[in-house]
Amino acid sequence: MPAIARVGLFILVYVLLGRLSLALSIDPGNTSAVWPAAGLSLAVMLLYGTSMWPVPLLGAVITLLDAGIAPGSAALIGLGNMSEALIAAWLIKKYTRIEDCFTSSNDVFRFVQCAAAGALVAAAINPTVLLIDGHLSLNNFPVSWIAWFLGDLSGIVIFAPIILTWHLHTHVSWSRKKFLELGLFATAFFLCGFTVLLVFKAPLLFLFIPFLIWLAFRFSQKEVIRANLLLVIMAVFAVLHGKGPFANLPFNMLLLQIFISVVGVTALALSVTIDERRRATRQLLDLQAKLEQLVQQRTTQLDSAVAMLKSDIAKREEIQKALHAKEKQLEEAQRLAHMGSCEWDPINDVLVMSTEMLRIYGIPEGSSRVFSYLQYLEYIPPDERPEVHNIVQIAMLSRQPFKYEHHIIRPDGGMRYLRCSGSIETDEIGKPIRLYGTAHDITEANAMEASLRAAEEQYRKLVELSPDAIYLLCQGQIVFSNGAGAKLAGLSSVMELQGHNFLEMVCAADRTTVAETLQKLERNEQAVSTEGRLKRADGSLAEFELTAALFGVRSKQDTLLVVRDISERKRVEQQIYHLAHHDPLTSLANRLLFKERLEHAITHSRRTGKPLAVLFIDLDRFKQVNDTAGHGAGDKVLLECAQRLRQCLRDSDTVARSGGDEFMILIEAPSGPLHVPSVAQKILTAIAQPFYIDNKEFSIGASLGISTYPTDGSQVDTLIRNADIAMYRAKSEGRGCFRFYSAAMAAQSMQRYLMEGALRHALERHEMELHFQPKVNLRSGRLSGAEALIRWNHPQFGLLMPQQFISIAEDMGLIDEIGLWAIRETCRHCQHWRSQGLTPVRIAVNLTYSQFTDDGFCSKVSHMLREAGLPASILELEITETMVMENAERLMSVLQQLRRLGVHLSVDDFGTGYSSLAYLKRLPVDSVKVDRSFIKDLPDDSEDVAITHAVLALVHSLKRTVVAEGVETREQLQFLIQNGCEEGQGFYFSRPLPAQKFSQFLASETVFAL
Repeated sequence: MPAIARVGLFILVYVLLGRLSLALSIDPGNTSAVWPAAGLSLAVMLLYGTSMWPVPLLGAVITLLDAGIAPGSAALIGLGNMSEALIAAWLIKKYTRIEDCFTSSNDVFRFVQCAAAGALVAAAINPTVLLIDGHLSLNNFPVSWIAWFLGDLSGIVIFAPIILTWHLHTHVSWSRKKFLELGLFATAFFLCGFTVLLVFKAPLLFLFIPFLIWLAFRFSQKEVIRANLLLVIMAVFAVLHGKGPFANLPFNMLLLQIFISVVGVTALALSVTIDERRRATRQLLDLQAKLEQLVQQRTTQLDSAVAMLKSDIAKREEIQKALHAKEKQLEEAQRLAHMGSCEWDPINDVLVMSTEMLRIYGIPEGSSRVFSYLQYLEYIPPDERPEVHNIVQIAMLSRQPFKYEHHIIRPDGGMRYLRCSGSIETDEIGKPIRLYGTAHDITEANAMEASLRAAEEQYRKLVELSPDAIYLLCQGQIVFSNGAGAKLAGLSSVMELQGHNFLEMVCAADRTTVAETLQKLERNEQAVSTEGRLKRADGSLAEFELTAALFGVRSKQDTLLVVRDISERKRVEQQIYHLAHHDPLTSLANRLLFKERLEHAITHSRRTGKPLAVLFIDLDRFKQVNDTAGHGAGDKVLLECAQRLRQCLRDSDTVARSGGDEFMILIEAPSGPLHVPSVAQKILTAIAQPFYIDNKEFSIGASLGISTYPTDGSQVDTLIRNADIAMYRAKSEGRGCFRFYSAAMAAQSMQRYLMEGALRHALERHEMELHFQPKVNLRSGRLSGAEALIRWNHPQFGLLMPQQFISIAEDMGLIDEIGLWAIRETCRHCQHWRSQGLTPVRIAVNLTYSQFTDDGFCSKVSHMLREAGLPASILELEITETMVMENAERLMSVLQQLRRLGVHLSVDDFGTGYSSLAYLKRLPVDSVKVDRSFIKDLPDDSEDVAITHAVLALVHSLKRTVVAEGVETREQLQFLIQNGCEEGQGFYFSRPLPAQKFSQFLASETVFAL
C-alpha cells in the first residue's frame, strides 16, 4: 500500500476511534475514560516510522473540529497528540527491543514508562489549551489533567499492543480442543464481567485475575491483550449505565482509568513473562536434544575406536617400539623447530612436559617434567592467565581442538611468546581423560613479523600520504597508483586508473618529450626526470614534474613514476613574473618591463632603420588629490589615467607606470613625423578632462617630455633620462604641454639636479634665511607690520629668490618642512627683537596648501609660539585665493582653529583667482591683500582703477582691512589713500630687508610722509 494511502487510512481510523471515545465520554467535563487513538498513533509510528506523524495531528484536528472546538485550539491539541506519539515512539525504540511483540517483562514496564512520558506531554498541553479556550473551568482543570493523562496512558497500554501483535504468529496449536477451551474461557469471562460489573456493586474486581492467569498460561500474549480489550469494553459500558463498583464512587472515571491501566499492564506483563519462560523451556529442550545427539555421536566414535584397538592389540609391542623411536625423532624435531609438547591428565591433575617444552619454559635441565595444572598456569602472566584458563575449560567442555597464543615468564625473568594448540581425548562415555598440547616458541618470528608489518605499514603510509602522485607502470600500463595519483588525474578512485596508458594521459604536445625521457631510462637504467602537462578527466590540464626509475628485482619491465603537480608553482611563478614586471595598482608595465621592451625595440629599430619615441608623463597637481581626498581617491585617479592612456595608443605601443604619478610610453615605428606630437596632444587632452571620484570632481592635467631614437640617444637609460628632462622643461614652462628633448635642456637639467641635491640639505646647513618687507599704515605713515620672505643663500649660485626654488621644493615634497621652518624662524626673530626692547609688529608668513592637510599643523603653530614666548597676535598667516577654492571646508576648519589661537589671518593675491564671495564672507580672516597686478598701472589704467574700486568696496563691506601690494610710486600711494586703503606694501616704502637691517629699521621708528 502506498505511504500516503496508509496515512489516510490510519487518519480515518483515528477519527472513528476519537468519535467513539467522545460518544462514550463520562461527565464531568465530557472526558473519555480511554483514548484508543493514542494507542493507534503510537503503534503506527513504531511499525511504520515517524513519517506517520500526520495521523495524530490531522486525526485529532478533524475529531476536535467535528466536536465544536475552535480551529486554533484543535491545531494545538493535534500538536500535543503528535508530540505524545513521537516522544513515546522515540523512547520505546531507544530503551526497548519491542518490534511486533513483547519479548520480556522489562520491555513491558519500559513500554509503560515511555508511554507515560508521552502521555505527560499531551496532558501538559491539551487541557491547558481547553482551559485557555474556555472549554474547561479552572476548578475542573486538575481532575481533567489527570483524566487526560490516564485516558491516553490506558489507551496506549490497551490498544497499542493489539495493533503491534496483530500479525504475531503464536506458539498455540489450534485444535478442536483448544477452540473449545477458548470458548469456555470466553463464556466464563463474560459471565464474570456481567456479574461483577453489572449485577453486583461489591468490589469483586479481583475475580478477573484468575481468568487472565488462565489465559496467559494456556494461550499467548495475543489472546491476553484481546481479553484486556474485552474487559475495558465491559467496564466502560458498566460505568456509562451506572452499574458496577465504579458507578457511584467519587472520581469514578479516574478509578476506572487506573483499574484499566493496572489490569492491562499486569496482564500484559504476566503473559510476556510466561511466554519468556516458554521460550526458555523450548531452548533448553533443543539444547538437550542436541546434547543427546552429540553424546550419541561421541559414543559411536568411541565404540569404533575400541574395536580398532582390539583388532590391533597384537601389534602393540611393535607399535610401542616404533613409537619410542618416533618419540626420539619428535624430540629432535621439536628441538629444531623450537616446539615443545605436553600431556595433561585432568582427572589426576598431572601435566608432563617434553624436553623441548622444559627448555622453552627455561626450566633447568634435569628438573622434574611433571607439573600440576596450577603450576603450569603460574608461568603465564597474570593478565593473560584467565583467558588461557577459559580457553582450556571451553575445550574440555566442547571436546574440540583449540589454539591460542600467550606469553610466559621464565624463572630468570625472561619473557617468551608461544603459539599453542591442542586436542582432547575422552573415554568411552565422552569424559575428558587427556589433553594433548604443543607450544611453538615464536618470539623471534613474531618480533620479525611485527617489524615487517610496521615497515610495510610505514612504507604504505608514505606512499598513500605522499602529496606526489606515484604510479607503477607495467609495459606502459598503470598497475598501481596512490590517492594523489587519482587526484592528479581528476578521478575519484584509484581503481579507475587501473589499465590506463600513462602516455595517453599526457598532453599530446608533451607526449613525445615524456616518451623519449622514459626510453632513456630503459637504455641506461638511471633515474630520469622531465616536465609536461597531463590531461585530467574533466579536460583541464595540470602541469607536472616527473621522476622515473626502473622498479623490480628479477624483472626490470616495471617503471616507477613519481609525478608532482607543479600547476600551482607555475601559476605562482607567472604571478611573481607579472608582479615583477607590472605595476600592482594599474596592471601596466612597470619600469623594469618597460626597459626590457625598449631594449628590444631599439634592437629592432637598429635592424629596420625605423625610429621610435619615448614619452615621459608627469601628472600636474596630483598631490592635491591625495592631500584633499586621500590616497584611495589618488589610486582611483591613477587607474582612470591608465585607462585613458591605453585608449590614446595603438595595441603595439607600450604604456608603463614608472612610479608615483609618472608614466612612460614607448611608440615604435611612428606612422609619420606628426604621429608622436599628435599622440602627445591627445594624451594631454585626455588627462585634462575632469576626474569624477566619489562624487567629487578633480582637474589635474599633465606635463609630457619626448625623446626619440636615434636622434636623442641609442641607449635605454639615455632615452628615458632625456624624455624626463624634456618633461621638466614642459613643467617649468607652464605645465599642461609637451616638449621634445634638445641638447640645451641637458645643461638646465643638470642645474636642476644640482639644486635638488643642495636643497635637500639647505635647512640643516643653515642656507635658508628670511627677509622682511615692511607694511605701512596709510593713515599714520607708521610701520604696521612686515611680511617674511624666504631666500636661499646658495653656496654656488648666490642668493636665490623663491620663484627659483619653491617649485622644486614642492616637487621634492620639502615645502612643508620649509614652511614650518619659516614660521619657527619668524617666531625666533620676533622673540629676539622683543628682548632688545624694540616695538613688536605683526609679521606675516605665507602658507602652502599642503600644510593645511596636516592634522597637527595648528598644534605645531601653538607649540612654536609657546616655545618663543610670543602672543599669537604677533603672527599673521597668509593664504592664497586659489587655496580657498581647493578645499574650502577643510580650509575653514583649520582657519577656525588658528583664529581661536589668536593668530592674525589674511588672504593674499586677492583678485587673481576665482574665489566665491560666499566663501570670502565665511572665511575668518582679518585682512585682504590686493594683488600687485592691479596696483602697478594705477591710476592710469581705467580697468585697474575700476577693479581696485570694486575690491576696496567689497572688502570694506565685509569689514575686513585692505592691504595693497606692489606700491612703487607716489601716484599709486595717493590713489590708495584717497580710496580708503588701510595699509600698503612695496618698494616705495622699502625693499625686503635681511633680519639685521630690519631690526635697525624697527629701531629707527620711521614715519613715512603720505
